[in-house]
Amino acid sequence: MHCNRILIHYAEVALKGRNRRDFEGRLRRNIKIRLQREGLGGWTVRRGRDRITIDVTDAEAGQLSRALDALAEIPGIASYAPVAFLTPAELRDGGDDANPGIIEGIVVEQAAAHFREGERFAVRVNRADKGFPLKSDEFGRRLGAAIIERTDWQHVNLRRPDRAFHVDIYPEGAYIYADRRRGLGGLPVFSGGHVLSLLSGGIDSPVAAWMMAKRGCRVDFLHMTASHVRPEDAADNLVARIARHLSRYTLRSRLLLLPYTHFDMALIGHERTGYEMILFRRFVARVGQRVAGILRARAMVAGDSLGQVASQTLENMVSASQASDVPILRPLVGLDKQEIIDRARAIGTFEMCTEPYKDCCALLSTNPRTKSRHVHLESLEARVFPDYEGLIERTLADGRVLDFETGELTALDAPLSSTREAG
Repeated sequence: MHCNRILIHYAEVALKGRNRRDFEGRLRRNIKIRLQREGLGGWTVRRGRDRITIDVTDAEAGQLSRALDALAEIPGIASYAPVAFLTPAELRDGGDDANPGIIEGIVVEQAAAHFREGERFAVRVNRADKGFPLKSDEFGRRLGAAIIERTDWQHVNLRRPDRAFHVDIYPEGAYIYADRRRGLGGLPVFSGGHVLSLLSGGIDSPVAAWMMAKRGCRVDFLHMTASHVRPEDAADNLVARIARHLSRYTLRSRLLLLPYTHFDMALIGHERTGYEMILFRRFVARVGQRVAGILRARAMVAGDSLGQVASQTLENMVSASQASDVPILRPLVGLDKQEIIDRARAIGTFEMCTEPYKDCCALLSTNPRTKSRHVHLESLEARVFPDYEGLIERTLADGRVLDFETGELTALDAPLSSTREAG
């Protein structure tokens, strides 16, 4: 029997209390948004108890692979699988009681299709419908024996199988599947508040943004460019390509590209002190505070990892945070570089982030100070930037705003002040 449904399970959402239905509804809507962008908007997405299902008709079966690839990028999904679904009427097959032999035939068929020489298998039966005539353990043994007798599978490993064959029996019917895939987990996007992620052209900050999306946040992006960006070049900017890719996970995001040039020009004529990098980070924090206020974001996100570089010492991170009244979240703070690289590879941003790029931080990083104090930096800023508010205003005036939805650019130079409800 071919796949006629996709079965989706969630883990963390199921632990919620009175607002659990809100999280479930949000996840269902996110799935519908993503399927619609994949050209599968007509697929029916249903919410059940502890699960979500997607109907797959014969005519749409050829699009199954595209749908499964999309589900792999949706935060909140713990696991998903293409399944053969049987209604209670189909299980009875004209009789009064469910016929276990119908399920057995499908399990044997799936086992034969997934056989690999030398691998070991297990059968997992979940009998949530206590009206089914066989208990879980009894039925599992029967199915395992049928697989050994009627296919090339010969070796069983119940603890760590190479392949598990699943049968979930619920009141609405039976789900039979052999290709259970791990999802991202976490919480559905748009369920955890709104953040503004400070993107550089490096490896770390995209991973930080992705981690906040996985925690359910709506994520927008801010990037400081080394020069003014022309409208015709904005979409091809490296960070714009990174943001476009990240929107496959965030579903809907906007990117604000702001020039670093006004800050750079303000430094001309002043003796280098080694504090330029931390002054720049404080400037980005203040600009970010303004942008966050416009977008109604409640926090900013940075890709700092404690001690990784001179600007990311504890003292300098504290100094950067003290420049803004909006909190700065640092989800990577306890990770080492290899852990961050591994995550960047997993989410598909590593290759882009290793392309040559004129990053502002690199331009300012000559002999940076590893320790700083807020009071001293405020005094230095008063001398170097006597018109700090004007500096921020000129920077914001030269910005470019790009809107992305699930991996596609949908608007260029959209008004920064406009906000849009998700889904």
